[in-house]
Amino acid sequence: MTDRRATVIVALIVVTTIMMISIPVTAAQTDIQIQSVNVSVDQPAPGERFTLSVNIANLPSSSGSVEVTDVYVREGIDEFARIEDTGTIAPGGDLDIPLTMSIDEPGHKRLSVHVVVEDSDGDHRRINYPLYVEVQEPNEALISIAALDPTAGQESVVDVTVSNGDTAPISNVQLEVGGDGDVEKPERINASLAPRSQTVYTFDVTFPEIGPQRLNATLTYTTNSGSTRTVQRTITTAVEQATNDVELDVSNQVQNGSSVIRAELQQFGNVELRDVEIRAESDGETVARVPLPNVLSEGTQTVALRDDDIPAGNITVVTIYTAGSERQTTTASLLYSKYSPAPTSAITLTGLELTRQGDVLTLDGDAANVGTSQVNSVVISVVKTDAVRPVSPNREYFINQISPNEFANFEVTAQIPENVDQIPVRVQYTVDGQRVSSIIPLDIGDIEVNTGNSQNGGPSPFAIGIVLLIVAIAGIGVYRCRNQ
Repeated sequence: MTDRRATVIVALIVVTTIMMISIPVTAAQTDIQIQSVNVSVDQPAPGERFTLSVNIANLPSSSGSVEVTDVYVREGIDEFARIEDTGTIAPGGDLDIPLTMSIDEPGHKRLSVHVVVEDSDGDHRRINYPLYVEVQEPNEALISIAALDPTAGQESVVDVTVSNGDTAPISNVQLEVGGDGDVEKPERINASLAPRSQTVYTFDVTFPEIGPQRLNATLTYTTNSGSTRTVQRTITTAVEQATNDVELDVSNQVQNGSSVIRAELQQFGNVELRDVEIRAESDGETVARVPLPNVLSEGTQTVALRDDDIPAGNITVVTIYTAGSERQTTTASLLYSKYSPAPTSAITLTGLELTRQGDVLTLDGDAANVGTSQVNSVVISVVKTDAVRPVSPNREYFINQISPNEFANFEVTAQIPENVDQIPVRVQYTVDGQRVSSIIPLDIGDIEVNTGNSQNGGPSPFAIGIVLLIVAIAGIGVYRCRNQ
């Protein structure tokens, strides 16, 4: 090897080394964390299934999305729950992952929630979160009382749930509810309650006083081993002052083609309205009456009073109900009108004008369709009588069709002496496949009659002849010019 070639090789090695040192290696930056873990049950019993809600966040500082491949819960080497491939989290986003698990042994458990994610480069990142769960050995039966919103002096419904969390049934189940309220039928008895099951008992409770009031539930039962045990549960609830604010709104409405009185009874207060009855009165007499379901506090009930015996006119609507322990009345009034449906078809003659030339009368006007359906093949004519006789040029007038709320012009002529004050006009048409015919009497004495005049009312035959002659001469002139 010559010195020159050696120099070139050394130079290449140096350049290559410099290039390798200068090229940066970029790795994906993954910043994730477990933000929270929520437990659905504060102190689960041994074997009781509960849910962890794990919130995982991919911080905005991350360079890309991450795939959550594994989420699991452990205590040492013991694994309680695992879920895989739960989804992708974009930078700045988060994901809630539920895990259902149970712990068989009671005591204070120090658990660890583990999360494994994979970034866009295929690299894995692992994080964990400490979790402490207290598992307590319960009595065989538990009591829970549903939340209340009672009103003083008003009967409230209270649901009490008895649960058997044991693996064996319990028997001779006796539940008694008491406290500051008056309980109707305070005791419930059940022969047995199966393992891992529950029963809901409903009680009617009335608190006479406002303010904080206690409600007690006492459960006595026999275990599978024959031991008799008692469980108690006490809650304090806020009892509100009773308020009664009733409003009755009535209106005239049409339902299914019939007139009805719509009555809406609304309770703006917190007292339930019971044994509700609504009636309509006309001149002090009851013409319609209907019962109404109970109106709950801040609730509404609506009813329609429909009866052919309800006359049109001033109607008083009376509602009677029980609020608390009192029977009360609320009234409202309205001007009631009977619904009259529009006819399917009806033709009315409007805009009538009469023109007389001698004993020939020309009737001109509009045929208006005031019905709800289209009419076809309309024929209008003057009915022949002893004094009236249809004559040319318009013995009858034909109209192809008239749509609802539309009209069409017509013109008929008849020979009518001047001493005739009324003429009968027949209107015939087809609607819904049926041919309808009606005769409309017209009092022509109420209609202004125009007297026709051949000189003033239109061009004379002589003038028409002159025009035709001029047109003919002009035509001959054009023909000759074109043939020259």
